[in-house]
Amino acid sequence: MGGEEIAGGKLKETGSIHWAYPNEGATNESGFTAIPCGNRTTNGAFDFFERNCDWWSSSEASAEYAWGVGVSYYYSSMGRHDAYKKFGFSVRCVKD
Repeated sequence: MGGEEIAGGKLKETGSIHWAYPNEGATNESGFTAIPCGNRTTNGAFDFFERNCDWWSSSEASAEYAWGVGVSYYYSSMGRHDAYKKFGFSVRCVKD
């Protein structure tokens, strides 16, 4: 997808119907059509609905943390990060 700095934009749905402005770099060149989904915090609250989307990967970082990837309305990049397993991230099934 051209590297971490621009991959997020190539995954995100264009426009601001779902994403907050400016939805930086969004082209959806990949056809993945990532829409913002927010996440669930450890206390059960939901947040960041129009601003980001994080997905769990199948890789564990440690007993309490797993790897995730995410995109944001404010950046065209895509980031990989470890996150506390008690957070609620989305899961997107992709057929091989």
